[in-house]
Amino acid sequence: MKPIFLSLRRSLLMWLPLVLLAVLCGCENKRDSSDLAGQWQLLEWRDASDAVVRTKEDGIYYCFQLSLLELNSACFCKYVETPDSLILQGAYTNKYNTDTPVPFTRFAHFGIPEDGRFGIDVLNDDDLVLSGKSGVLRFRRY
Repeated sequence: MKPIFLSLRRSLLMWLPLVLLAVLCGCENKRDSSDLAGQWQLLEWRDASDAVVRTKEDGIYYCFQLSLLELNSACFCKYVETPDSLILQGAYTNKYNTDTPVPFTRFAHFGIPEDGRFGIDVLNDDDLVLSGKSGVLRFRRY
């Protein structure tokens, strides 16, 4: 009986580290290292005539993560960030069903321009300023 027990014990001691190594190496950490990543609260949105459209009291939040923008859990947009611009590539009402995009005009009340393009005027640890056809949107990191 002892030889079988020792054989099982040796097998376990040999395979356990290999299984653990495979599991740990198989987990991929996809952290978003962009300064844009995170949640941003809209502080002020001014249109082309410099009139205030929305303020922080309206409770609009943009959440950027791994090339997905979420707007108050009502809209999801895939995006591409360049050093000086933010380009939305499709708006959806469900982040799990991206078969049928909806027009950006449907989310104009969040400050999304018709063409889905923003210029990035300011982007640092605390502040984000986006400009587009819808006006200038000023955010703080939330």
